[in-house]
Amino acid sequence: MRASSGVGLLWYCKDASSSPAREYGFAPIVITAAISVAALLAVVGWEIRRVAHEKQSVSSFVATYAGESTSQEDAPSFGSETEATSTDVVSLIGPAVINQLLETYVGMQEDGSYTAQDAQKAAEDFASALKAPVEYLAYQTSDIRTDPDTSYARMLAYRSDLRESLAPLLDNTRPEYEVFALYVQTKDAAYLTQLDDIAKRYHDAQSATASVIAPRDAVPYHVAILNAMGKFAATLHSMSAHADDPFATVALLRSYNEAETDILASFNALTAYYKSKSP
Repeated sequence: MRASSGVGLLWYCKDASSSPAREYGFAPIVITAAISVAALLAVVGWEIRRVAHEKQSVSSFVATYAGESTSQEDAPSFGSETEATSTDVVSLIGPAVINQLLETYVGMQEDGSYTAQDAQKAAEDFASALKAPVEYLAYQTSDIRTDPDTSYARMLAYRSDLRESLAPLLDNTRPEYEVFALYVQTKDAAYLTQLDDIAKRYHDAQSATASVIAPRDAVPYHVAILNAMGKFAATLHSMSAHADDPFATVALLRSYNEAETDILASFNALTAYYKSKSP
């Protein structure tokens, strides 16, 4: 995305009121763009309602038992590399999308394929493809302090250490998506404070867990939960920071879903590790 991507929209809007712009047909394109962007903004509310509906029967992850989960399956692979993009880029999503929409509309008119229906579909397609970059501290295997002891007794001690390091998560009693949806609905900044508090607890848990010594055979699971917590916390902070930007919100909701999946998958994998040990 280009930092100057919003300039195109300003140029078109300025020229839309002049006669040369009317000669080239930019004015109706800008009007239709505004209508389609309005449709895109409506997707924000729909997306939040969809996420909330899908999660009504799922509790927010709370570490009442370190890594405990009903799933017995191994977790899928998860990336552990920090995305090399500043979270400031999130604020550029809206201008970039608007610029791309305008370019699409101009192209449609030039080749004679422009219709209001196609313009709206283009906006919806952009909305469905939006995804925000999230920057977080990624741990590597070499960052973990390890113990060569891989016995059952050592696993129990490790699990006990994790219960202590993950204790901050016990205070996360309300689902994050619910807190965010309440802000969107009410615009009460207190909900953003709650969201930041939840994110901070994940950061605190990540920091404490990074100091835990892991049995050598638990290192992959340990790295996974560290990175999952870091990514989740960073995503929540970004959602709070950009809560009033509808384009960023749509994109961050998708990032949130991915981060939440990583959280659940990493702790499910850790539970599988516990169960693989024999007394």
